Amino acid sequence: MQKLSRLIQALVLSLICHQVVLANITLSPLFSDHMVLQRDAPVHIWGSCTPNSTITINFAGQKIHTRSAHTTWEAVLQPIAAGGPYTLVIESNNKIVVKDILMGDVWICAGQSNMRFRVNQSFDGDIAAIQEHNPNLRFSDWEGSLNPINKRYSLDFLRQLTPANFYTSREWKKADSASTASFSAVGYFFGRNLQEATQVPIGLINNSIGGVPLETYLPLTDITNDSILYPLSAPGWLQNPLYPAWTAERVMQNLVAWKEESPLSAMPMHPYQPGFLFDAAIAPLQKLAVKGVIWYQGESNATFTADSSAMDPQLNKHKLSLLIHSWRKHFNNPSLPFVIIQLPAIKRDWELYREVQLATTRDIPAVSLVVTLDLGHPTDVHPRNKKTVGERAARAVLANVYNRKLVAGGPLYESFRTEGKHIIITCSNASSGLSTSDGTALRSIWICGTDQKFYPARASFKKNEIWLWAEQVIHPVAARYAWEDNPVDANLINQEGLPASPFRTDF
Repeated sequence: MQKLSRLIQALVLSLICHQVVLANITLSPLFSDHMVLQRDAPVHIWGSCTPNSTITINFAGQKIHTRSAHTTWEAVLQPIAAGGPYTLVIESNNKIVVKDILMGDVWICAGQSNMRFRVNQSFDGDIAAIQEHNPNLRFSDWEGSLNPINKRYSLDFLRQLTPANFYTSREWKKADSASTASFSAVGYFFGRNLQEATQVPIGLINNSIGGVPLETYLPLTDITNDSILYPLSAPGWLQNPLYPAWTAERVMQNLVAWKEESPLSAMPMHPYQPGFLFDAAIAPLQKLAVKGVIWYQGESNATFTADSSAMDPQLNKHKLSLLIHSWRKHFNNPSLPFVIIQLPAIKRDWELYREVQLATTRDIPAVSLVVTLDLGHPTDVHPRNKKTVGERAARAVLANVYNRKLVAGGPLYESFRTEGKHIIITCSNASSGLSTSDGTALRSIWICGTDQKFYPARASFKKNEIWLWAEQVIHPVAARYAWEDNPVDANLINQEGLPASPFRTDF
């Protein structure tokens, strides 16, 4: 009888402890010490709980109570101006404390390997990392658990991989020598310049993954409902001609264990799969307000394979436009700022993709272009001068988002007209005038007549216009600038010294 009594007591104690564990609340893993939350916007805080939990939230002078009838809870605080640090305290049956939170501007750094490219891999990276200590610049560096290089992963690993567990860390860190060295170089130099110019805290969320195609960052529901891209939501997406072939090859390199050991089972998930990174990297941020997005991607979509001709530019423009509209819808911000880093010069067929990026910034409001044509390498897809890329991105944002009196970037083709033997190009970002980077004549510029034969043109500048002519062309109809894969002679700049985007008038 005594033994039975002890057993009952143990069982009751176990149930009580179990109820206490179940009653504990948790906080979304996006929240950690040293994080930055978006200033001047409603502050969403959320997590999980047992039904009918009462939760108290205390943050930045605001104290609210909420009761959840479900297994999740959420609280919304009033907008808070830039400042801090603040401590977030959440109490129910347990207590959660998150320290050293700043209110500032949060930017998402997304894309593929040139965004992932780290400070310590870039020119001047070691110096930047050693010198950095900025408590008002914070990083949340999301590292993926599958690195899509030529690597075989075990079948057990592949089967358990999902968007929910793909990223291994979301922890926020202050900018110091260690965190800076391993962070995105473009993101870091962008954030550092932005923080110095605005004097408000800047938080950077880097969720970029090497080699990813744009399709993985699209919401699967939007792919399914799209009249062009819907086949990519079906099981055969890997072999579909809408999908870049060389990224499909890299997927199969990672899935060798599945193909060899269990080919009749369902194909495991992969970070290159349409919709995967949206679910892993963007959907979790839905309740967080952000200031904008820096997007450095296109290398995997510009051509069907690494050495092939360009993919359909209209298809690529459709994908890029859909991504911008989808993310804006997701964040409930129809004018969410986007900064597109244009692909640089290289000996690959990238002219049409650079044009896609230029056209997208012209067709969609609140999208800025950062020209990097002069920062490329003829054979290296990862040029190391990321400092200048980040600085130009910060300049574009300061001009177009923070309304500073700056020229946002290099000259951009706007329109053309003809007058006799001249074709006249009008450029934006050139109100102070146009010039060349080396003080010589304008190079890498051609015009043609009705016979569609292009000839090198002579040029003169008049304010924001380029007047072009050639002896062989009596009635010019079109012009092209830097229209080749690796235009090393391109030298058009504005008076601020920023390079022009390649362009053609005949498209």
